[in-house]
Amino acid sequence: MQSKRWLFESLPSNEQISLLSKEINVSHVPATLLLQRGVDNFENAKDFFRPSLEHLHSPFLMKGMDIAINRLKTAIENKEKILVYGDYDVDGVTSVAIIYGFLKKLYADQTDQKNLQFYIPNRNTEGYGITKQGLAFAKEESINLIICLDCGVKANEQIQQAKDWGIDFIVCDHHLPDEDLPVSFAMLNPKQKGCQYPFKDLSACAIGYKFLQGFCEKTGVSQRNLHYYLDLVALSIAADLVPMKGENRILSYFGLEKINIDPLPGVKALLNLINSYGKKIGVREIVFSVAPRLNAAGRITDAYNSLNLLLASSESEANKLARELNQKNDLRRDMERKMMLEIDDVLEKSNPERKTNVLFSKNWHKGLVGIAAAKCVEKTYRPTVILTHSESENGGLAVGSARSISDFDIYKAVESCSDLLTQFGGHKFASGMSMPIANVAQFQERFENAVTDTLEKEQLIPPVRVDMEINFSDITQKMFAVVKQMSPFGPQNMRPVFVARNVQLLSPKIIKEAHLKVQVRQGTSLFSAISFGKASFFNQISAKARYDIAFLISENNFRDRSYLQLEIRDILKVG
Repeated sequence: MQSKRWLFESLPSNEQISLLSKEINVSHVPATLLLQRGVDNFENAKDFFRPSLEHLHSPFLMKGMDIAINRLKTAIENKEKILVYGDYDVDGVTSVAIIYGFLKKLYADQTDQKNLQFYIPNRNTEGYGITKQGLAFAKEESINLIICLDCGVKANEQIQQAKDWGIDFIVCDHHLPDEDLPVSFAMLNPKQKGCQYPFKDLSACAIGYKFLQGFCEKTGVSQRNLHYYLDLVALSIAADLVPMKGENRILSYFGLEKINIDPLPGVKALLNLINSYGKKIGVREIVFSVAPRLNAAGRITDAYNSLNLLLASSESEANKLARELNQKNDLRRDMERKMMLEIDDVLEKSNPERKTNVLFSKNWHKGLVGIAAAKCVEKTYRPTVILTHSESENGGLAVGSARSISDFDIYKAVESCSDLLTQFGGHKFASGMSMPIANVAQFQERFENAVTDTLEKEQLIPPVRVDMEINFSDITQKMFAVVKQMSPFGPQNMRPVFVARNVQLLSPKIIKEAHLKVQVRQGTSLFSAISFGKASFFNQISAKARYDIAFLISENNFRDRSYLQLEIRDILKVG
């Protein structure tokens, strides 16, 4: 009955738990969770539960900050032509929006509209990063300074070309740099060698925020002009799945607060469209409802619809752009649905003994291969590569995306096939590549062998990360109130997952043909529970048996009544 591996986090000592529990007046459960997240005393807990923008590090600790700010000041004073350049995903689009929106709003009188422009490459015809078309646009428009965000850290050749043309680059990127950095005028990246900035895991939009924070401090501009865009930073951090700790958590906290109280017109229009405005918006809603829509434009056509929406200044403009974006998202979903039906058909005919999926079709949309690979991993829990034909390339290239399972380095497996590839890049859990179509069959076998040689059998069983084991008697409204305040949740500060032993599962029901609803009892404690996607467990449940369950705690609001409910992640029959 158990379908996943339960991986338990290390527990602090009873002495540590008891000490923190008394110091901050909470029960042992939240005390344990806090210690697991590095919160080990009253002062740390105070900062954790009461974030402040004053807790942000000085932007001038970041290598290159003074140089970048001085260059921007000079450009504005001399009315030079500035191009704000970014990637086509949510982090890239929000990054462009925060820099362009801030400069346009603050310097509308001094800066001619043509002196401040933006550019986002087309995913389908140009690809990622600093492109030939992007540079040609900058040259044609006589741009003097490019501020590029969420890309550029590896664009050595392109930035050298721009320099030869007399164009300066300020690079704001959070990707891991190579040993040799591009010859940019200034590089803002906490991960670059020699950078003493204390927090290394900022999103690109957050780096843009730090750039503008430093600019405000140096020029005496009120930071209220910058706080206006905090919802953009929260969108980027949630969508880009960067660690939800340190400065990311502080910026998310205040960005979500702004989204829920006074969102940008474009954000408000999007929330209205998905019936979420006026409801409590958190990271989950951004990841599953807002981000896919903002990404849709860049996947189907280009990202300007999303960018213009985030920059919209009036309600009517925002509503119009939001409707257009939603139509693109509907189209994206239809195309994705059709693509997944074709993929499912291929998977059904595949050898079940294979440890990987490498699928190719000339008919699949280039902008959807990443989503399809991720969905494939969800269905099969196998390292997956989805490839399609790129019409933008000569010579019949197959281009695609790879997605990995939770504890396997897919980049190394792709790298081992590098002699078959025209280009590749990425990180441990995701990769992109291109290759001659003639190499696809060979790549399928080489990739399968590379994964098989390094993958342990147990790695093919999906894991559930468990924080701690508790009893139902530990679950109280007071305990949950403390746990709820640990939000915003995200990587490295995930919603806590618990295990309870020896429980009964009573009155099982199937909801919407896919989900299992059940009452769970341990001793005298009884809770309502739901297990999404676990309808298949229905026939295996017996009221006489006992089970261990892995679960989260949530709050269900129904008819003006609020009660605690369990979200079951996995079930193990024990007797």
